[in-house]
Amino acid sequence: MKFIIPFLLFTLITITITAQNLSYSSGTTEVEGEIVKTINVKLDPKPETVKGSFENWMEDNYDVDLDGKRLLFFDKKVMSAKGVVIPAISSRRIDLNVRVDESNEDFTTLQVYASFGYNNWITPMDYPYEYAALEGIVYEYISDYLPEYYLNRIEDTKEQLADLKEDKEELNEDVIDNKERIEELKKENEELMRRLKENQANINETKSKLSKRNKQYESINRRVKN
Repeated sequence: MKFIIPFLLFTLITITITAQNLSYSSGTTEVEGEIVKTINVKLDPKPETVKGSFENWMEDNYDVDLDGKRLLFFDKKVMSAKGVVIPAISSRRIDLNVRVDESNEDFTTLQVYASFGYNNWITPMDYPYEYAALEGIVYEYISDYLPEYYLNRIEDTKEQLADLKEDKEELNEDVIDNKERIEELKKENEELMRRLKENQANINETKSKLSKRNKQYESINRRVKN
């Protein structure tokens, strides 16, 4: 597995993704009352997305299972791989820990830290090479994941746009169909109005006939009786 020098990778990512939330820093987290040095990356994707992608990436690239070692009494916010060997860091077994901070709604912070067993933390002071190597792995993940993440978002947006355009075409067709139907209904209404007027004329004519015949009947009836 390749090891990328952190400074060069940082420069590369800074150049290629300048418009997004992306920054690197050293940080700390508290473990059983002890303050531990962490490698922090602030980025845009949501916490659950970062958790899943980092977990899968570590398994695919370093054969490290961050999920399999979790126990019920452990902090569920921390993904851990206990006693694993990552040659890019050291030939010794390490405990790798990953925390994804989701306290800020605007961005996600990925925190990575490791130790050579209980309380023997890998820090820039005590293990500078191993710490730099761990940084390199984190930066390597970012360089692999973020471009793919934004490319997938582009593809998703393209699909949404295509769906919207398809919906627009269907709506336009419906409008055209409705206009044609309206024209048909107008013609039907015109024909119905013509027939209604004709019917009314027939009613008036029939009423007139009825009135005349009633008068004829009354007249004949009077003559017959007289």
